[in-house]
Amino acid sequence: MTNTFKILGVSGSLRQASLNSTFLRAMQHLCPEGCSFDIYPRLQDIPLFNPDADETEAPAPSVAMWRAALLRADMVLLASPEYAHGVTGVMKNALDWIVSSGELTDKPLAFPNLSVRTDLAWQQLAETLKVMGGQLIQECSPHASLSKPLVLPDISEQTLLENRAVAERLQQLWANIIAHLQATTVKP
Repeated sequence: MTNTFKILGVSGSLRQASLNSTFLRAMQHLCPEGCSFDIYPRLQDIPLFNPDADETEAPAPSVAMWRAALLRADMVLLASPEYAHGVTGVMKNALDWIVSSGELTDKPLAFPNLSVRTDLAWQQLAETLKVMGGQLIQECSPHASLSKPLVLPDISEQTLLENRAVAERLQQLWANIIAHLQATTVKP
């Protein structure tokens, strides 16, 4: 009997034509056997972070749903654009809700850099995730972060999947993610 690795994809963009969301949907199409890949659907429903609300009352249902999705995942794949030289507000807000609850502690994380214009946000995201105790797999497996950005005109899932060079990179990313998970999973 083989284990199924549960991967959660999270897009830091709410934009309908987001490159990051498109990338996650393409990854979903290429999801290999032995993995399940879900894309978190409701990041926009998470209320603005308020430490008082987190400490004095039960979290909002959307926060509880976010935390539960992260807990169920064996690995999280975060894809976020850069807005004004920083991580998007929706991504930062979602991460702020889990700073003290610990859902990312020791969790394998991949966060591909998908655009030539995301270096500053990518570095900020890396720092935030390190502080939260996440296991950044690009440190262990250099090819799990897609360090070379994807730049395609008129991008769509189909464009990504039909472009041989890109499809090969996405398949290699999957292979690296699986290899990392297999190497770090404790065998009974």
